[in-house]
Amino acid sequence: MPPAFEDVDLANRLLHAVVGSRLLAFRMGGGVRLEFDDDAYHELTIEGSLRFVRADGPERHGEPISLDAAEQLIQSLNTPVMAAAVDPHGTLTVTFGNANLVVPYDEMYEAWQMRSDQGLLMVSTPGGDLAIWKPENDGPTGADRPGDSRRARTSAFEGFSFG
Repeated sequence: MPPAFEDVDLANRLLHAVVGSRLLAFRMGGGVRLEFDDDAYHELTIEGSLRFVRADGPERHGEPISLDAAEQLIQSLNTPVMAAAVDPHGTLTVTFGNANLVVPYDEMYEAWQMRSDQGLLMVSTPGGDLAIWKPENDGPTGADRPGDSRRARTSAFEGFSFG
């Protein structure tokens, strides 16, 4: 089920917080986690498929862990986010310079989520709908806000081996 127009509008306003931020680090493990260098410490977790669409080259795909995805993320390190948006079908697009990171919704799984240490949690639920907990409230079920997920950053390639 596609997200409601109001949810897409709210998600896009909340995603605007990362525009201008740089991709600080990424980790690959049970998915891909992207960390941004903004004041609210935003983190994007991708557990579904992803693709990079570059203006100057072929499209690259990942599921989400692949050498192609790692290569594109390495090239995007320290690159500012030019745009971040969710379309009416629940697909997330984050633009780094001349490359778009595209994460489509998944019919059966949560494809992506964005969180901040200020309490934001946005989740692409199965089928493309959005669940959003805004920073200024505790969410629709009264659940505790997500904690500060910051960890010591040892490497942009933590959890990924090249050999």
